[in-house]
Amino acid sequence: MSAPVVSVLMVARNAAPFIDAAIGSVREQTFSNLEIIVVDDASCDDTAKIASNHAAKDQRVRVMEGPSAGLSAVRNASLDAAQGRFAAVVDSDDIVHPRHVEWLLDGQKTSGAQVCATNMIVFQDGAPAAAFAQGLEWRQPRRIDVGEFIDGGMIGREGVSLGYLKPLFDLAFLRRHRLRYDQSLRIGEDFDLVLRAMLAGAQFQFLPPATYYYRKHAASISHRLAVHDLEGLLGAMAGYNPGERVCATALQARRTNLEATLQHLRAIEAIKAGRPWRALPSLINNSMARAMTFAAGKEAVGKRIAAKHAFRRRISPVDNAYGAIEQLHGLTSVLGRIVS
Repeated sequence: MSAPVVSVLMVARNAAPFIDAAIGSVREQTFSNLEIIVVDDASCDDTAKIASNHAAKDQRVRVMEGPSAGLSAVRNASLDAAQGRFAAVVDSDDIVHPRHVEWLLDGQKTSGAQVCATNMIVFQDGAPAAAFAQGLEWRQPRRIDVGEFIDGGMIGREGVSLGYLKPLFDLAFLRRHRLRYDQSLRIGEDFDLVLRAMLAGAQFQFLPPATYYYRKHAASISHRLAVHDLEGLLGAMAGYNPGERVCATALQARRTNLEATLQHLRAIEAIKAGRPWRALPSLINNSMARAMTFAAGKEAVGKRIAAKHAFRRRISPVDNAYGAIEQLHGLTSVLGRIVS
C-alpha cells in the first residue's frame, strides 16, 4: 500500500458493544486512502477480537496493543504509529457519517487550517438526538480563535465547549512543534492538545456539517471531577506559552476558573465528610467557588425533591415500556434523516 493521506486514530478499552459499528463506519468512508489504527488498551472483553476481525477483512485496519498507562499514553501510541499526512480522531464508541473524512479534508484544503473539526450529533438510547453546536453562528464555516476556544472550555459555563469536537490534525505541524497528549492528565487531554497547538500557531477551522455522531452511554457520562483532576489541569498550564496579550488574558481567565472549581470541589469534599466548617476558607475568599457550591447545593436539593415526587407518582411498568418504545422510534427516525 502507498502511504495513506489520513490516519484514523481509535483507542479502545472494553468497547465490545460499540467498536464494531465504529470501525465499520470508518471503513465505509467515501475517501478511501486512509489507515485505521486501533489501539486496544488491555481490554477484558472482545474488543481486540472484533477489531482483529476487521483487520482480517481490510488491510487498512491495524490493531495494536496499548501501553496500559492511561488514555493520553494510548492516544500518543496511536499518534506515533500514524503514517498519514493528517490524523483524524474517532472514539471507539462513536460513529461517523460516510463523508466525514471527505468533508474534513475539503475544509482543510479550503482553509489551510492545521486543526479542523465538524459539528457533532449527540445521541443516546431513549433520548432525542441533537446537534452539539446549535445556533446561527454554527451554520457557517468559521475560524475559532484562542480566546473563544478557551472561553468555551470554562467549567460551569453554558455554551459550546469546542474541546469535545473530534479534530483532524496536520501531523507535520504536531511533530514539528513536538506536540503530544499530556500523559499527566486524566481528563481534558483533547482540549489541552488543541489549545497547545493553537498557542504554537495552529489555526482552528470549524465546519458546520454534523458528520460525527457522539454516543452517550453509562460509561461515557459517569465521570465526575475530582480534586486531583483539577490539580492536573492547573499543573498543565505551567507549560503554556501565551505569545500574545489576548492569549495571556484568556489563559488567566482559565486559571481563575480552574482555581475556583478546585476550591469548590474541596468545599464539597469537606461537606460530604461531615466537616462543613472546613469548607468556609475555600468559599469565603472566592466568590466564583461560592457561586458554584451554592448552585450545586440547589441542584442536589431539586433532584431529591423530584425523586420524592416521582416515587409518589409511580406509573405502571406497561406505561414505562410504551414510553421507552416511542422514544426509541423517535431517535431512530432522527438518526435516519441525519445519515441520509
